[in-house]
Amino acid sequence: MRRSLLITFASALTMLSGYLLRPTPAVATFPGQNGKIAFSTDFAHNPQIFTVNPDGSGEKRITDPSQGHAFAPDWSPDGTKIAFTGDLTGNLEVYIMNADGSGRTELTTDPGFDHLSPRFSPDGTKIAFARCPVPTCAIYVMNLDGTGLTRLTSKNWDAFNPEWSPDGTKIAFDSTKGGLISAVWVMNADGTNQKRLTAPELQAFSPDWSPDGAHILFTGNCCLPHSNVWVMNADGSGLTQLTHAPTKHNEAVASYSPDGTKIVLISDRKYPDFCCSDLYTMDANGTHLTPIVTDRPALFASDWGAA
Repeated sequence: MRRSLLITFASALTMLSGYLLRPTPAVATFPGQNGKIAFSTDFAHNPQIFTVNPDGSGEKRITDPSQGHAFAPDWSPDGTKIAFTGDLTGNLEVYIMNADGSGRTELTTDPGFDHLSPRFSPDGTKIAFARCPVPTCAIYVMNLDGTGLTRLTSKNWDAFNPEWSPDGTKIAFDSTKGGLISAVWVMNADGTNQKRLTAPELQAFSPDWSPDGAHILFTGNCCLPHSNVWVMNADGSGLTQLTHAPTKHNEAVASYSPDGTKIVLISDRKYPDFCCSDLYTMDANGTHLTPIVTDRPALFASDWGAA
């Protein structure tokens, strides 16, 4: 069974707490004006969460290394809070904090379980996330205060990276369901009517809805070198490859801007030895690829918040 997350382009897989976790940067994007981008750094080097303006200016670390790892940020719909995964207590738990890093609050407290990829619902009242016991990870949802824990996907296959549709009626996710390496699925917000959208050979993961709900971004070639960013219609049709990374390089884990005109993603195309990676933006059609945060040892995840 797969429990893998591509978190460095150098080694393709890194072990964490008994799991191999796939990167989860791309997160549900809610309509609005473009605000700051939140991102987290290489998991092998005490990852922390930073914010930066879309042009690369004003970079600021907003989490405290003395409080353990912090990664996989997700902006609230109004841009005032960030959900993330942290390990202050020794387990991977879901936290929320204010946009400036203050007011950190732990939402999950389940020893023996890892809680990953928290995602705000469009109305800001719920959080979807992956809960990882043995033997598999499943998608769960809970209220913003941590109550009402409900499992949405089967315990028989791994499922990661839940992404709410902008209207809140559906959740996209990636899964090994059916014995695949990875594919993007969609289901109703209550877990019913699960449907696979991508073909097995794409090995698709890390989905992200466009702010108008018409399209879904994803990364292909899960857990292997040479990933690229793709887009499809919300029903799985109209498949288009957006990035074309040089051979042996990767462009991955993409997220829409709140106005839907831009995409933020991670690329290692500049580095022949896989030492580092950069945060890029590009137009929604894949043109005008522009670096905004550079020369970092394996950036981990990003999300574009609303102003």
